[in-house]
Amino acid sequence: MIIQDKHRQAVLSVVKTLDLSHCLFYIPVRTYWQWSQCGEQQAITELVTVIFAYLHQVVDIPFYAENGSFMDYQYDTLEQWMSETENEGMNDEEDKEWRQQQEDTLYELRRAGGHIMPIIKNPDWLGKMESVITNYRHRDKNELEWELLAIDFLQLYRQYPKRSLADGIHEDLLYPDEEERITMWEYTSFYWSDKDCFQHELLEMINCAFQERPVMDEPTAVYYFDTLPETDKKDFEFENRLFDLIERLRDLLNAYDHEEHHPTV
Repeated sequence: MIIQDKHRQAVLSVVKTLDLSHCLFYIPVRTYWQWSQCGEQQAITELVTVIFAYLHQVVDIPFYAENGSFMDYQYDTLEQWMSETENEGMNDEEDKEWRQQQEDTLYELRRAGGHIMPIIKNPDWLGKMESVITNYRHRDKNELEWELLAIDFLQLYRQYPKRSLADGIHEDLLYPDEEERITMWEYTSFYWSDKDCFQHELLEMINCAFQERPVMDEPTAVYYFDTLPETDKKDFEFENRLFDLIERLRDLLNAYDHEEHHPTV
């Protein structure tokens, strides 16, 4: 395409897009919340805290307790649905127990979100990211996985200290007139859990919200032909590494995400 910007009157360019195949990059926090309540898990809690701080403050991944965020709206909708259907179909003790579990889950995720959000927004944790990660020492194979993951996050931060995911989004280049689009702040987010009593309802709500939108704002790379290209430049190196790390983080958190509180890793 031919592109015009504040530096160029008109220049021939190639725009490449990273195909995300409509994947969702959601990070569960319930495991982290449970660890933060246990004094024995201070080391792993701090390790995850600095990772969360980096993802929220630098990469710009929204937190579910932020007013106006996509995931906050989903939980508000769930809460509203529960309020509107109160006492409907509560015919036996099993139904009442299930409704109580839903109410308890909403209460806990709201309470935890109110505590976690100011922590991961605190710039002090981002400033301590390197020291926390380099001082962490694993005690077993499971903790080694966390240590290696944290080191990879630190290397990404060192190489791209100010790079956010939004830096690679250029919605004005591809389908600029399309208003119905899945934004970066919707397919990336912190959320409560993938294994709680709302897992099916939440996924169904998100799928319904996305299925009518024809465009997804995926990372794009723009190459201008008014200068010689960088021969050693890799397409989407930051994004590919980031998404891989987010998936590893999600899988590790999910591995310890249970309804019951487990005080040890």
